[in-house]
Amino acid sequence: MLLRTVVGAVAGAVAGVGFLFTLGLMVRYCNGRGGCGALPVMVPPNLVFWVFVAGAAVLAGFRLLRQRHGWWVMGAGGALWVVLVVAVYYVTYAYLDLYQAERGPVVSAATVIGASLAYAVAALCIGRRRTA
Repeated sequence: MLLRTVVGAVAGAVAGVGFLFTLGLMVRYCNGRGGCGALPVMVPPNLVFWVFVAGAAVLAGFRLLRQRHGWWVMGAGGALWVVLVVAVYYVTYAYLDLYQAERGPVVSAATVIGASLAYAVAALCIGRRRTA
């Protein structure tokens, strides 16, 4: 049970950091360019890519630990991560009175922690040990 949770947490943390890294690279690339008006359009495919990376890591870890229901964990963790990210953005922009420079670290930390927490909870609640 503990190993399933660790696999989920590590996969989520890797995906969260990767998502933030590639998002930062996209923003840096599009900072001074005129043809990057579609930057918000590139965020969802980036998120979907990292959800699949985390899912592949969970599936590999579950196969190594001889656990079942890795596909369910992949789907539930990805859905939970998206819900947590949307909730953090909503609370940060609607209720917290933060300056623009203060929002970045809060949202970045919440994205990584939310991804790690989402996959850890999904792996803990859904994963089952193989018998026989």
